[in-house]
Amino acid sequence: MTTGRKRARTGAEPDGETREVEITWAVVASLFQFRIATAEQLRRLHAPDSSIEKMRARLRRLREQGLAEELVLPQSGRAKGWFLTEHGARIAGAFPELADIPAPRLPGDETAFKYTLWHQLDVVRTHLAFLTDARRRGDFYGPFDFIPEITHRFAEGREGTVRPDGLVYYGVTDPDGIARLRAFVEVDRGTMSAERLASKLNAYARYWSTAPLPAGVRPGTTEAQQGGVPIWERRYTRFPRLLFVLTGTGETGFFNRAGQLQLHARDRHVARMLATVPAGVARLEDLETEGYEGEVWWPLADPDAEAMPWWKLTGTRP
Repeated sequence: MTTGRKRARTGAEPDGETREVEITWAVVASLFQFRIATAEQLRRLHAPDSSIEKMRARLRRLREQGLAEELVLPQSGRAKGWFLTEHGARIAGAFPELADIPAPRLPGDETAFKYTLWHQLDVVRTHLAFLTDARRRGDFYGPFDFIPEITHRFAEGREGTVRPDGLVYYGVTDPDGIARLRAFVEVDRGTMSAERLASKLNAYARYWSTAPLPAGVRPGTTEAQQGGVPIWERRYTRFPRLLFVLTGTGETGFFNRAGQLQLHARDRHVARMLATVPAGVARLEDLETEGYEGEVWWPLADPDAEAMPWWKLTGTRP
């Protein structure tokens, strides 16, 4: 899977035809990964040094091959979003690099799809904010280091899962080596009530604390009191950071919703998690303008703290 690392030098760079195949493959893979994207987003993801017309030509070829379709985005000045056809999704689903990516939900009713896709386009915007900074800094983060919509199940029923909009794998370069950062990303466009958005913290806290007892251990015994291994440790060596990215509400609406998140962070169960799990909230527009070093992330666990870069967020307990 692409990680943002520089291409290894082998004595010769790929010729134009090979490079074109690579970019087209990456475009198909990204449409599988994100469900929908604009031509400009795809250009910035995979061919930032080339023109938008070249990307549009690639997309037209994919349409002619029956792999992709387009639709005009509502209230966008005729801008278009691109998505895979069923045939395109089936082909991309066989890519070994996409083995861990959930298959995209294809639009059954295209009219309804038009009015539910803005959230996904903002997810791509969020990914691009991380990617733009990583390229500028030389960090380890590439077009496929944002894994969308992975379900994490910790109990039975609908309430027993969390499914972040994305999981970020980011490697920060520094004099001491590479600091590997992981983060769950939740993107909200203001369409969800502030209370419901903040309640997601409770779900993450349940996931963080769930530790099934080993087989054969009965509740109430000494072994049971010592607790089992947290279920999240089956996937991660450290619980990922929690990053809430908000847009679509203006500055006043942002601070109202951020305040709800900070209020929920005081709940006893959530506060236990945030003692060791860094968490913050930021405006998407600020991420796009201020970047990696920008002091735009407001800590959830400390409402009196100043905003800071996301990698400086810490738990409340050292």
